[in-house]
Amino acid sequence: MALLAVRLLRPQRISVTRMWVAPLVLCVLTTWVIYANNMLNPTPPFEIAAGLAVGGLAGLPFGVLRGVHTDVRPTDRPGVMYLGSSWATLAIFVGAFVLRFGVRELMPQRGSLSATVGDALLAFAIVFIVASYYVIFRKYEALVKV
Repeated sequence: MALLAVRLLRPQRISVTRMWVAPLVLCVLTTWVIYANNMLNPTPPFEIAAGLAVGGLAGLPFGVLRGVHTDVRPTDRPGVMYLGSSWATLAIFVGAFVLRFGVRELMPQRGSLSATVGDALLAFAIVFIVASYYVIFRKYEALVKV
C-alpha cells in the first residue's frame, strides 16, 4: 500500500506498457482474495458473479470521470507519458479494502452476503482503475497523433 501511495500521490513518468501492470497485479490480488475468502466462507458462484458485476458497473463511471480529469502529457520518448498525481485513485482503492474489512467485521453472521458485498467493493476499485487508465490511454493517443 505504501508503494502504491507514493506512486499515485506524485506526478509520474510512465510507459504505456507499464501503465497496465498495476491493473493486472490488482486483478491477480483480487482473484486470490476472493478464492481465499471462499475457502473460509463458501459463497455460491452466482452471488460472487453478481457482486463483481454490480461493483464493476458502479466503478465504471467514476473511473471514466477520473480519467477525463487526469493531466496527461506526452514526453520526448515514444510510448512514455507524464501522468498527473491522483489522490482520488489511492483513496478509492484503500477505501474499498477498508469498507470490505468493515463489512466483514460488522456482518460476520451474514456469511455469503458480507462476502458478496466485499467482492463488489473490490470489483469497484479495479474497474475504477482500469476505466481511468483506458481513458488516459485514449487521451495520450490523441495527443501523440497531433
